[in-house]
Amino acid sequence: MSQPSSPGSESHKAGNPDAARFQALTRRLQQGGILAPADIRTWCHLGLELGQPGAVQHVCQSLLAAQDVHAALRPYWLFYLGTACLHQMQVEEGVLAMRQAVEALLRAPRVHQPQPVSHKLAHPRIEALLWETLAQLAAGGVRAFAHAGTLLGLVREQRLLPFDKDIDLGLLLEDIPKAHDILLRHGWRRPQPLFRIDNMATYCHGETDVVLDLCGLAAESGGPNLLGGFWINHGTPPAWQRVTRFPGPLQLELHAGPAGSVWQLQNPEHWLETIYGKAWRVPDPAFDTIIGACNLTGFSSLTQWYAYSRITNAWLNGYWEKALRLTRLVLERHTPDDALMLQAAHTLESHLASLGPDSRSA
Repeated sequence: MSQPSSPGSESHKAGNPDAARFQALTRRLQQGGILAPADIRTWCHLGLELGQPGAVQHVCQSLLAAQDVHAALRPYWLFYLGTACLHQMQVEEGVLAMRQAVEALLRAPRVHQPQPVSHKLAHPRIEALLWETLAQLAAGGVRAFAHAGTLLGLVREQRLLPFDKDIDLGLLLEDIPKAHDILLRHGWRRPQPLFRIDNMATYCHGETDVVLDLCGLAAESGGPNLLGGFWINHGTPPAWQRVTRFPGPLQLELHAGPAGSVWQLQNPEHWLETIYGKAWRVPDPAFDTIIGACNLTGFSSLTQWYAYSRITNAWLNGYWEKALRLTRLVLERHTPDDALMLQAAHTLESHLASLGPDSRSA
């Protein structure tokens, strides 16, 4: 296997155990040492987290070029390769690698080991933090509002969705810099993004370890509607962009909240129907908004990457039910005749059918 280059100084910070572990594994690779597959997976994961996608891409390509790649390992190297490509804005190459990972999983040994779902956002302190943050932003002149999964939980269940992974706030794109300053003053920090999305900013709260996403919206040219989604590389090329369309103009109103006045959508039900469809009131924990949102304008390269990577990740981690739900979502919403997705769905259905009823997670 070819040797990786040494990581740059930005990745190796004193006192960072992940960076130290990455450096130690890198030295073993450079010295020609033999690493167990688990150590190589750890090295790839840490390399991506520490901003070394080029090194990860190089090693994965070398691993895949070998003649005797084990069927259980090929999907991992393709998954890490596809992620490394995306982090370097090689979007089409990343999509190809992720599709190859799904294809490799068709022949990989079966692993079914779903873990319990985390309910981090179910803690009442998290909802209190949401209202505090909205009030702080409103007081600072930022019209931020509960959006996406956060809005869905508050409207449908009068609480945050316990299975959600983060807090989603919508706002106009031009308000993100002002919101950034306010959040930093109130205990939030912005990690260095591994993959930059132009109209989004992600923050972590120091006390609670909760993640907050600011989702920027912009007026659509020539009409009243708003555009959201994920925009990268300054919007070029257009075929890459994951674009969603919302009804506009943005109509908000001030309401009294538990921690002060907050901005809310005038018609949150219509907003939710735009994203989730007419059945938004029916709980579906397995629904993936990034892949299946009803207001997506197409199946762009970036949306494809997220679709295939999430299917691969769920499958690799033994979440067959989730992987099947995501695969069916791609077939239903985007590419009903995709032979690879059809074969993946059939394989996952067969895997699940082989389980006893007590072995299924849902």
